Amino acid sequence: MKRNFSYFAWRELTRSSYFMKNMAAKGVIIFLAIYMVSVASFFGFNMKNMIAEGFPGIPPIEAFNSLIFIYIGFELVLRILMQNLPTFGFQPFLILPVKRKRIAKYMLNKSLMHFFNVLPLFLLLPFTFTVAIYELETVNLFCWVLSIYFLVFVNHFLAIYIKWKTNESNPFFYGFLAVAAGVYFIDYFGTVDITGLFGQVFDFIAVNPATVLVFPILIFLFYQLNKSYLWNRFYLDELGNKKKKESKYDFSWLNNIGEYGKMLSLEVKMITRNKRPRSTALMSILFLLYGLLIYRDYDGEAPEFILVLGGIFMTGIFSMMYGQFFPSWHSRYYPFLMSQNVKMKQVLQSAFFLMAVTNVVYYLLSLGYMFITPKVLYVHFVVMLYNIGVNSFVIFALGLNNLKAIDLEQRAMFNYQGMGATQFLITFPILFGPLAIYGVLSLLFGKTATYFIFGGIGLLGIILHPYLIDYFSKKYLKRKHKMITAYKNS
Repeated sequence: MKRNFSYFAWRELTRSSYFMKNMAAKGVIIFLAIYMVSVASFFGFNMKNMIAEGFPGIPPIEAFNSLIFIYIGFELVLRILMQNLPTFGFQPFLILPVKRKRIAKYMLNKSLMHFFNVLPLFLLLPFTFTVAIYELETVNLFCWVLSIYFLVFVNHFLAIYIKWKTNESNPFFYGFLAVAAGVYFIDYFGTVDITGLFGQVFDFIAVNPATVLVFPILIFLFYQLNKSYLWNRFYLDELGNKKKKESKYDFSWLNNIGEYGKMLSLEVKMITRNKRPRSTALMSILFLLYGLLIYRDYDGEAPEFILVLGGIFMTGIFSMMYGQFFPSWHSRYYPFLMSQNVKMKQVLQSAFFLMAVTNVVYYLLSLGYMFITPKVLYVHFVVMLYNIGVNSFVIFALGLNNLKAIDLEQRAMFNYQGMGATQFLITFPILFGPLAIYGVLSLLFGKTATYFIFGGIGLLGIILHPYLIDYFSKKYLKRKHKMITAYKNS
């Protein structure tokens, strides 16, 4: 073909209906990019002092090398969650005399122009010119820097392959999570010093520059692996037959609960059968590991405010992520739903049951942090009651202003389609609201009384939930036509 794929990709982008939409979301992405660059630059220029404080008596290069594994591991997870897969509207070209390998190469080459491939330079180069340039000979320095930057591209193609495989296979996704968690705990508890061993590899490269050639070989192998994956799927018959399997899970037993169970069954099917709500649910499970960050150095003298923060976040993370777009999850078929013999009370009741059950399940899962402090048992329980009895209805109140439709088949991470002011503001009443109440109550009545009052407020909301759901049902019915019109126009 006389024109290259870049021309067609640009035309596809500029002609897209989403090209000029969500300008506020694009502004947020630009702000986050500037923020991450600033943070990376700050660490790069201050790395010498931080290494001197954290690793006394260890040469700066060796200390820096021992930290590479932590950065690469964190970046790999970040890429899998946030990085877009290389995409291109290639279907029309499959009936033209265009080689499939050429399309696959273009998609992979295009993916290299990514922010995450540039970000490490803002950390690596300042450290290189302030520290490493005085520690290593010119050739050794060049190969050492090159090896670290090559590792970024190894990470790039590895993340793409893992993401493709996890999208295709749920067992692969859970297997990857198990391996990642296993590596973290092995290194955390010191069973094997993985960070140290990884650092020794780059210590060896700094002494033997020729070994840097290993990394281009790894890049080539992962590139070919991804190209082969793409190439084997460039067939119209495979693309036409989406192989959209019906859910393997049977939720018909929920119908036995009653009229609310039928709606709850549809809610669960919506989550399990569509990409965006399903990935949102899976991501909420990952956030249970948040406790490893905030509880890691917790001791008996630390303020219990930290446990309250962790409890609100970990037991209620699904409710937060799910409730962020309630009832927009049903936006594409909302007019049909409202025309059926379905009461608004059933919709709200099923959503309340779903959030309540997940709060209980996530509470039980969070009890694993009792090995750090037994206070988790009662603090998380009290917070769970508050999440069910109060935050659930805060979500319903905010949902009255959710007027943007949601595309259920898009990715969840860093996807601003359907985002509005409500989604950005939901954190304040749900997360910071209870923290403010806890702070005021603890100052007035003390910790013990605060937990009883806190849990009592949540329990009261659970007891009164039929009346609260009746109240919100009337509010939603009043806004029914406005919401239908908004969903159709967004």
